Amino acid sequence: MSARSRALPPALAALAAALVSLPAQARADEPFALSGGLMLSLSFGQQLAFGLGADLRLAAVLEGGDTVPRTMGFGPFAQATWLNFSAGRFAVGIHGGGELSERYAGDQYSLDGELGWTYRTRIGDQLPGQHGLHVGVMSTLESPVGLELSARAVIPLSDEPFTPEGTVGMGLRLLPPFGMRARPIDGRPLRSAEGVVLPPALALGPAAARPARLDRATRTALAGAWLDSARGECGSIPAFLALARDLAAVGAPASLVARALAALGDEVRHTARCSAIASALAGWRLQPALLPPPPARDPDRRAALVRMALEAWHDGCLGEGAAAARARRSLVGASDAGVRAALFEIARDEAQHAELGWRVLAYCLTEGGRAVREAVGDAMTGPAPAPPGDEAEIEGERKEMEAFGALQRAQADAAWEQTWAAARREGERVLAAA
Repeated sequence: MSARSRALPPALAALAAALVSLPAQARADEPFALSGGLMLSLSFGQQLAFGLGADLRLAAVLEGGDTVPRTMGFGPFAQATWLNFSAGRFAVGIHGGGELSERYAGDQYSLDGELGWTYRTRIGDQLPGQHGLHVGVMSTLESPVGLELSARAVIPLSDEPFTPEGTVGMGLRLLPPFGMRARPIDGRPLRSAEGVVLPPALALGPAAARPARLDRATRTALAGAWLDSARGECGSIPAFLALARDLAAVGAPASLVARALAALGDEVRHTARCSAIASALAGWRLQPALLPPPPARDPDRRAALVRMALEAWHDGCLGEGAAAARARRSLVGASDAGVRAALFEIARDEAQHAELGWRVLAYCLTEGGRAVREAVGDAMTGPAPAPPGDEAEIEGERKEMEAFGALQRAQADAAWEQTWAAARREGERVLAAA
């Protein structure tokens, strides 16, 4: 084996390690998508070769409108493949494509084309290293675990005998190539300096699926919805930890700090319940990854009080109030025992978290003076904010969807409007008292 061939496995391992570590922060509103895949392949042409490879790609995401309700994207890609455990193929270039199915259907398919440059290292004395033009196409089934199929070809550009090569492969995609869909974020989201952050989801192995009566499309849609809820609940864990830290830093009463920590414990239970339902529906053990809390970034106490007051209004009074209202409405049609238990607990706890938001807001108004009052007043008296996340409903048989807690679009909108109207009236009263 040549020195160049022996150096290939560490290069492939480095790319694979990058794929494993890439979902450190998956933003709900990110215009770019970072995606990775691990693949097995079979190449034919100059020589039959088995391949073990890794793929990393970045895409600028373009959302379709009402007439084209699909997501598209384009950007660079890089691939590394270990051939017959003795040589390697590297490829870099651009890719572009989009979804083939409409948003929020039960199954999501995407098609992605590739064009770039490739180099295969030497395979023995008969096949020296060779440059080539890389072309390919990849199709991905986006469900809780992404499955991809690919077909690629190499057109040689070197002076060696002209023998095109073809490759077929299959593998797993760690994140969708054109980004994660954002559904409603129930409760308090995790915020960073760049925006709202959603934890990535991990597939930890097969699980027993239930119930058998659901068709695959409905089961997949419901599993995705509950997995998104689990991601949102998991993001609330470090969000409440950061709230407790910030309350202590500005000298808030110990009772407020204790309630923030108690809310953190509630979100741990919510994450476990939502993950269990998603896993049972998907047939895979699905679990969001716990992210660290955002670092403290306020320059002084007054700035911290202004930020905390605005977050209390948006994330507590509105966000968690709306989460409680949605859970109460979902309970009406839910018949699955596990779903009903989860919704009852979420509705109760999120209402308590919303009440905590009002208490934090009142404290910040009292301590922060004019700066806090003006910032909160502008937020309350301005136009109604958009609902958290994307309120588009997922498709499926209505009774089956309602049995597992999925709301129709009109019900979700009504829950948000009800929360906004009630919160605005209470907010005006709190402002007047301050």
